[in-house]
Amino acid sequence: MKYTQHILFEKIGQQGQEKISKANITILGLGATGTNSAELLARAGVGNLTLIDRDIIEESNLQRQTLFVEEDINNPKALVAKEKLEKINSNIKIKSHFKDINYQTISILKHPDLILDCTDNMSTRFLLDEYCYKNNIPWIYLGIIESTGMLLKIVPKKTPTLKEVLKEINEPLDSCDTSGILNTIAPFASSLQVTEAIKHITSQPATKELLYFDIWKHKVQKIKINKSQNFKYQLSYLNGEKESKAIQLCGTNTFQLRGPKVKLEQLANKLKKIGDVISNQYCIKFNELIIFEDGRVLIKASDEKKAKSLYTKYIGY
Repeated sequence: MKYTQHILFEKIGQQGQEKISKANITILGLGATGTNSAELLARAGVGNLTLIDRDIIEESNLQRQTLFVEEDINNPKALVAKEKLEKINSNIKIKSHFKDINYQTISILKHPDLILDCTDNMSTRFLLDEYCYKNNIPWIYLGIIESTGMLLKIVPKKTPTLKEVLKEINEPLDSCDTSGILNTIAPFASSLQVTEAIKHITSQPATKELLYFDIWKHKVQKIKINKSQNFKYQLSYLNGEKESKAIQLCGTNTFQLRGPKVKLEQLANKLKKIGDVISNQYCIKFNELIIFEDGRVLIKASDEKKAKSLYTKYIGY
């Protein structure tokens, strides 16, 4: 793939494009922003991409997750995204992990040049914040809701951490479940995120402020964030101290619970006795549950209590 238009752009040029071709970037989460950011990086010629996501593709994702089509439904996002991106640019190296990231598995991120946050819950983001702080890895936080979003590049020890900025709130005040997402906000947000990533890769000055944007109102606002001299950084997510068994995901009023590993075929046979089961090599879909071999279960429920009740009823732990 030729990158003539990038090379002609004076902020990048030949040297900048060479830096892009050698860069190693990890994308955590392949939902609305993750799929858009991954595609932009692949087309930009980023040499090494690592894609990590724990979910399978559902019909409701297609409204805003642009890499996927109807025939991809029920397949892992990470594996499908890798396949699609390799068709877009066969000259780059792509690794994918169909895996849940928690304090026991986060080391799979290793030590890339940059990590892009495209996750859907604050617990995972604070875990990522701690991992990057401990390992001195720069990363770019990105969150969207309705027609709005926020973006912040974080460089450990040099800029405020996410914990400093957001004060460890458990979840945003609004959620996708109650407020929804305008599908045009995702590509706009990803364009900003990938632009900051390219600035970082090519050693260009990055945006220091927190960016707040509202695509409906055509509004972009820079908010100055000062590093606190008195803030004491503590690792409470990375050591499992704040590990939650139930995490509410963004999108369809879904909770993720985690338990022991399961044998999919054995469990599918058990559940078929009481209802309809759709299964493949990756997961089982039964009523409001999607069950993975590694013990994760996605449950659509009105609240956490109901989700835990369904988990106990059908999984038995």
